[in-house]
Amino acid sequence: MEKGGLKEKVLRIVQQHGPISAPDVSEHLRLEREISLNAVQTVLNRLVVQGRLVRTGTRRRYVYEAQLSDALAKETATHAAMDLLSHSDEAGLAYFVEAIDRVRPDAVEKLERLLQERRARGKES
Repeated sequence: MEKGGLKEKVLRIVQQHGPISAPDVSEHLRLEREISLNAVQTVLNRLVVQGRLVRTGTRRRYVYEAQLSDALAKETATHAAMDLLSHSDEAGLAYFVEAIDRVRPDAVEKLERLLQERRARGKES
């Protein structure tokens, strides 16, 4: 796995499982390849410096969480939407709304508002 690939893999693990410690990230990576804890910590620290992760806790037990920038949020959402819609159409949308409701019930109302705004802009065109 090339360096950029490792960085993206580590970032993806933190996004999916965070907040997460370096040893836990290392365990996830070891399912695919041998890697030292030191290498994982180096990648995590670089992602913190780049502003893509946030580190909290104490020196002995840091935990890492994704710092989602607007650009990264847009890219992640775009890929997720494309993947969802290319494989499932209407059922996928229904599952998406169910998932939103489970994770953040207030977000369904925000989604409704965004859809209304989108429709209004479409009528103005």
